[in-house]
Amino acid sequence: MAEIKLKLKKKPELPLEADIITPDNLVGKTIAEIKKLAIYHGKEVVKLGDFFDISGKSTDINDTKIIIEGDLSNVKRIGEKMSGGEIVVNGNVGMHVGNQMNGGKITVNGNADDWAGAMLQGGELEINGDAGHYVGAAYRGFWQGMKNGTIKVKGKVGNETLAWVNGSKPGNRFPKLICGSAGAFLGIHSHGGIIIVEGDSDRCAGADQVRGTIVIKGKISRLLPSFKKIGEVNEIELPNGEKITGKYIEYSGDHSVAKNHSKIDKKTGEISNSSNGRLYIAA
Repeated sequence: MAEIKLKLKKKPELPLEADIITPDNLVGKTIAEIKKLAIYHGKEVVKLGDFFDISGKSTDINDTKIIIEGDLSNVKRIGEKMSGGEIVVNGNVGMHVGNQMNGGKITVNGNADDWAGAMLQGGELEINGDAGHYVGAAYRGFWQGMKNGTIKVKGKVGNETLAWVNGSKPGNRFPKLICGSAGAFLGIHSHGGIIIVEGDSDRCAGADQVRGTIVIKGKISRLLPSFKKIGEVNEIELPNGEKITGKYIEYSGDHSVAKNHSKIDKKTGEISNSSNGRLYIAA
């Protein structure tokens, strides 16, 4: 695999908008051309070569790896909308890494700021540290977040991770998150996501969930009262066919909000909210 190497010369004083750093944008260009690519440093237009030492070469998009070295905690939007190839970040990274990507793989060997993998359409984002709030979530004003692909976070994810996630079994779309632990409102407004938490989760996981599966292998600080206990299970079959074994308590929900698939009792007129969402917590 051909490699393009970028080494940060100095940490930018202002946020650096680096959405140009994707295999899609760098493939087919010489190193001299890559150095001249325009990026924003605050409100100023600068060149990529002003902030990075750049070397290597590329072939085609799916056979190109971009390796980035340095503290990129103030560098945003790396890998935005990428469709193939690979990016490896050896260090912390700023907001919006891998947002709206639909192919390829991004590995962050450090921590990631807010909105990592926001509205992911496909591909794989792996973060070997912690991630901020809104991982894989829908941006404000949108009602569909992550729709496919996989996000893996070794450490903790922040609040409202996978908000408005939208999967489809008939459409063969199974957006999936695996994380070490999670903040509050995990999977809020879920419409078909798969979420696996290896440790504990903060309060209100699955709030307003219509479809989807959340598996918490540790404890939850507060379970919403709108989830109904079904019973104990020893095996969980995920929507994508994968199975998880162990002792879990199964709940259905969220039953708090009337949805399009709610049922009205003809005799009493009462609404009986039916939810296909499932929440599993270690027994």
